[in-house]
Amino acid sequence: MPKEDLMMERKPCDDGITVVERGFMKELQIINTASRTPIEIALSAEDGFTTAKKLYEWLELDPTHYSRWIQSNLIENPFAEEGTDYSPLMASKKGRGQFAKDYRLSVSFAKKLAMATKSEKGELARIYFLMCERALVQSVKANEKLKIERAKGIAVRKSLTDVILASGENERMKGHAFPTYTDLVYKKAIGKTARQIRKERDIGKSETVRDYLDEEELEAVMKVENAVTSLLDLGWTYPEIKAAIEGKKEAEVA
Repeated sequence: MPKEDLMMERKPCDDGITVVERGFMKELQIINTASRTPIEIALSAEDGFTTAKKLYEWLELDPTHYSRWIQSNLIENPFAEEGTDYSPLMASKKGRGQFAKDYRLSVSFAKKLAMATKSEKGELARIYFLMCERALVQSVKANEKLKIERAKGIAVRKSLTDVILASGENERMKGHAFPTYTDLVYKKAIGKTARQIRKERDIGKSETVRDYLDEEELEAVMKVENAVTSLLDLGWTYPEIKAAIEGKKEAEVA
């Protein structure tokens, strides 16, 4: 590929993602569904190993420089350990000279060599693993944000349970206030009762439903719980609150 075309593909689009990176987006999704990454699949890696010839061919390097590449990247590489990163295979029956010998490479070492190679495929390998790192960072950030939302949700839930106890609702509802209000909240926020959510998501009896909700669902649940808490503080009873939450009665919440 001409250098000008490659530079154009690397130029960020309006959303900050380059043309090359966009092409890797779909491949990146394979990480979540396959035991091997796209590059491992491209190298026909099995049981954590590939071969030097497979890597060399995938990198699309000059076939006449194979022996020199082996010498500099394996034999004379101070960061490569024979027996761990690479090990010689028996001479191939096909071909002579530069392709007469092959080496078994660990996948991790093959990836290092790919990223260090100054070729188009080497650049794509670097982009791919940078995107993996970006995806990991985004995943960590998302998990941290979800943890914060769960902590906020616990506080909101405690406020609701405290006001239920203080209002005398649990006594009026003969001990059924907590599960009844919980179902009202989940039904409004998610469209299903707590029992239905447990069954659909295979949640154990000792586990908390909230731990299986995503960020959007948690926000919806907290919004309804806050509304219920406010109405209980105003002295409303369950039938009145249920009608208001379901939109059958106008509620003036202070």
